[in-house]
Amino acid sequence: MGSLVLKDKDARQSIVEQLDRCLLVEAGAGSGKTRSLVDRMVTLIKEGKCKIGTLAAVTFTRKAAAELKGRFQVALEKVFANETDPIKKERLGNALSELDRCFLGTIHSFCAAILRERPIEAGLDPEFKELDDLEDVYLRNKVWEEFLLNVQTQEQCKMDDLLKIDVSARDLKDCYLKLSLFPDVKVIREEVEAPDLKEVRTELNTYLDWVQGVLPEKVPPKGWDDLQKILRKALRWRRIFGLNDNLILMRLLNAINKTGKITQNRWPDKDNAKLAKTKFDQFKEKLINPTLEKWWEHRHSRLVEFVLPAVNLYQARRLEQSKLNYQDLLMFTADLLKSNPEVRQYFQQRYTHLLVDEFQDTDPIQAEIMFYLTGEDINEKDWRKIVPRQGSLFVVGDPKQAIYRFRRADIDTYNGVKEIISNSGGNVLYLTTNFRSVRAIGDNVNPVFKTLLPQEANSYQAAFNNFDTVRINGEGVSGVRINSIPKVNRNKQEEIVSIDAARIARWIRWAIDGNVKLTRSDEEIASGLTEQAIPRDFMILLRNKKHMNIYTMALEHYGIPFQIAGGEGLSNSEEITELIKVLRAIIDPDDPIMLAAALRGSFFGLSDRQFWQFKKAGGKFHIDSAIPDSINQNDQETFQWAYGKLKTYKDWILTLPGSSALEKILMDIGIIPYTLTGELGKSRSGYILQCLEFVANAERSGISTFSSLVDYLTLIVDSGVEEEINIAPWENDCVRLMNLHKAKGLEAPIVFLAKPVGKVDFPPTVHINRLGDEPSGYFVIDKRSNFTSEVLGQPINWQQNADVEKNYLNAEEIRLLYVAATRAKNLLVISTYSGKPELSPWYLLQEHLTEVAELDDCSGYQYSVEVEEVQLTREEIELARKNCFSIDNPINKASYQTLLVSAIAKERGHVPARKRTDKGFSWGRVIHRVLEAYVKNPPTNAELFVMNILAEEDRDKGEKDQVLSLVEDITKSPLWQRMLKSKQRFVEVPLSLREEGIIISGVIDLVFLEEDGWVIVDYKTDAVENNDHLQELVKYYTPQIQTYKKFWEESTNTIVFEAGLYFTSINKFIKI
Repeated sequence: MGSLVLKDKDARQSIVEQLDRCLLVEAGAGSGKTRSLVDRMVTLIKEGKCKIGTLAAVTFTRKAAAELKGRFQVALEKVFANETDPIKKERLGNALSELDRCFLGTIHSFCAAILRERPIEAGLDPEFKELDDLEDVYLRNKVWEEFLLNVQTQEQCKMDDLLKIDVSARDLKDCYLKLSLFPDVKVIREEVEAPDLKEVRTELNTYLDWVQGVLPEKVPPKGWDDLQKILRKALRWRRIFGLNDNLILMRLLNAINKTGKITQNRWPDKDNAKLAKTKFDQFKEKLINPTLEKWWEHRHSRLVEFVLPAVNLYQARRLEQSKLNYQDLLMFTADLLKSNPEVRQYFQQRYTHLLVDEFQDTDPIQAEIMFYLTGEDINEKDWRKIVPRQGSLFVVGDPKQAIYRFRRADIDTYNGVKEIISNSGGNVLYLTTNFRSVRAIGDNVNPVFKTLLPQEANSYQAAFNNFDTVRINGEGVSGVRINSIPKVNRNKQEEIVSIDAARIARWIRWAIDGNVKLTRSDEEIASGLTEQAIPRDFMILLRNKKHMNIYTMALEHYGIPFQIAGGEGLSNSEEITELIKVLRAIIDPDDPIMLAAALRGSFFGLSDRQFWQFKKAGGKFHIDSAIPDSINQNDQETFQWAYGKLKTYKDWILTLPGSSALEKILMDIGIIPYTLTGELGKSRSGYILQCLEFVANAERSGISTFSSLVDYLTLIVDSGVEEEINIAPWENDCVRLMNLHKAKGLEAPIVFLAKPVGKVDFPPTVHINRLGDEPSGYFVIDKRSNFTSEVLGQPINWQQNADVEKNYLNAEEIRLLYVAATRAKNLLVISTYSGKPELSPWYLLQEHLTEVAELDDCSGYQYSVEVEEVQLTREEIELARKNCFSIDNPINKASYQTLLVSAIAKERGHVPARKRTDKGFSWGRVIHRVLEAYVKNPPTNAELFVMNILAEEDRDKGEKDQVLSLVEDITKSPLWQRMLKSKQRFVEVPLSLREEGIIISGVIDLVFLEEDGWVIVDYKTDAVENNDHLQELVKYYTPQIQTYKKFWEESTNTIVFEAGLYFTSINKFIKI
């Protein structure tokens, strides 16, 4: 591949050559966008376009930021080592020594840094706190409850106004949550008159009078059909409530607004059945739908006006408590830069070059911040009119992978930024070479997206660009395969998914048992991988979270390790749900229903029979009540045990910090060992430990009462936190299972697009228009329960906006397919369902891949795990439960010991006599720190620098001359001159080395690279009396320097040519 000429070679060259132009780089999947960022950053430093402290790179996630920082440092070191120009080498060396001054992080952390630097101008408390997602949701919920209480007690008229339009305030929480996500958007609402119901009332009465005579008098043998059920409900309502009340009539119209299918053989007369259906459809189209729409429009403005004060209260509470959520960070930063030219100018000088990654999926407000920081005119407030300074802005993104519209990402903003950069003298570059996938994947996938994507970008969709795969197929498995699921009776989703999961798990088992070979890339070979497939070579992608547990169970059945990202585990955790019942029973012992629920649950397991006998004997459901003597002894002991446990737990929550009490309750219940013994034990127990950590964090952030912590725990479950904690992190050779949105930026040799049912197709409920001067939002207000949704209000002419939004969503669905199809390195497997192909979220891929072969059939492959039968007694189980978290339990003991390198010398040899100098350990720290600074960046004012170091170490400033004299002698030494001429040099290098269960740690003072290899130097500030004493010290410190040598050679896979001790008191280097 080294001699291959890349089709996008010129674009890649422009990234490092056009340093004085703003660039937007559209980097296709697998094209090396991080590499392009790193190359640009290194070149800017090397060519002197900016210093490390004025460079800022903004990423989409913290994980991406950490990866970028590591790769940037490695690239700097590599270029520094090979650079021959002394001026450029100095620039690179300074950048390496001051790497921490470069900002590398998410947009939210970047905004937080700006606001913390100028909080007063932003109108913020300098000590403001950043809210994470869970804390934000918790506060949002609390404010909603506060708002409702205020309205009920102080503004009851508002509640009465809602009742007049037949809406409960409790049903508006979803609306409140929705509007809270868009504080920068103007909510569009308009006063609309209530519909005139005279005609619809008359027509409905007429239709019901007629239909009453054609309906069957008795239940048909196979039951009522759908239309009959609808009409019987309407007749029943008319009989009981009448149709004169407008609210009753509107409820009825909403209830019968359904399709109403008919089964003709269930009607006395088939012609009347067809006529009833025709009349019903006409009535719906002519009157029901228009009337409901007018009713929803009439309600809409009133509902929005009721909710907006709650949204404002939520913002006020955050500011009162000096707490900012992620949206606040963006908005306050944008407003600070927009309204303060002086501040804008300051930060433009602070960050002269801004690089932005994954721009297609970031918040639109980021575009404002981006241009305020790079614009030529610091007084221009409209970011769309700003012209960025040439070379100041570098943006990387791929509009074909814009998949986060539901998180405020907006492709209109991306297109707008692209146009601004292009029209203001910048360039738009395209990276199309794909280094990830083998050619067989590109040959199959490219034609699909050439059809699905337009040749030129439009308002909704990105343009098609070939992704030019360059990896050869090799002899291993490669290309695209179909995993076809046969027809299932009634197209039952769960059955289809179960078949798919079993097939995939069995195939993976078959593959890792030696039946599949992979052609490895050069990087994979270098990392030690062979052609043999291993679990971490596989990734299973689902379009959404639902049914993910079926795949985990199938993998577990075949003994395949796995990790989950983006699942429903916390939401579906039975153990946590049962635990919350117990905790609520403790919090409110006067609630008999909650107590009964806790006793009836998994952890106490009392039966209905025991409840009945207990109640019949006069027992009370209160933990402080007496147990009746008249029930049998076993039941009596059971209730005494259960009530005793709950009273103990109550004492704990009253006397211990909340998180400590919760941990003790978990230990006593034995929830971890109980969970570990069941299906998916590691995952389920991981959720519990994750919740415990969340609760502890919440307590540290100020949620201190036990009741509030239980509310917080409930919120965690309801919110469905997506990340799974791994309680066995050493097991990293795992199949990765995740929903599609979590797969962004990831790759695997073999990728399964699983679950060929459950295509996502929900009607839009939000449309944000950002094309004007002010973003405007159109929000449908609905009530959701039990997987159903009922419209409460909608903006006028909603359908027109819904159609536009649907175009955006349909376009994004194709981009999601692009993301899915471009994750695989060697083999892409698409699950399909033959019974009803259009049910599949991968249908468009399947439709265009008609010539693709079936996945290898391994249906006859047998796999079984022999499990040794273990007999446990009740006493053993009780003891294990008791000792689960005990410090005496081997599982809770450290599996390693720690040891400092300096301690090795003390353990292995006689400690030499020390000449008393009364200087102490801090003298050694002073010398080390000054020498470190002289290597990294020699101070311009050496005297002042040394005095500051002495002050920090609380030493006499009169020692300044002694320090300077000693350091001057050292810097004139032959060893120091060698170091200055070296190719690479590092100071204060931390090390960590594991040997026979012991982790050895320390710091190497100086290491530098010469032609023959590395040289390691360890400074020693011991006072040396004579040559014999010197030899004693050398012998004593030799094990330490040998450890450093071993560590460096093993870590870098290079040779240490020379290692020794530098005794500063006599200015002498001794080789070991």
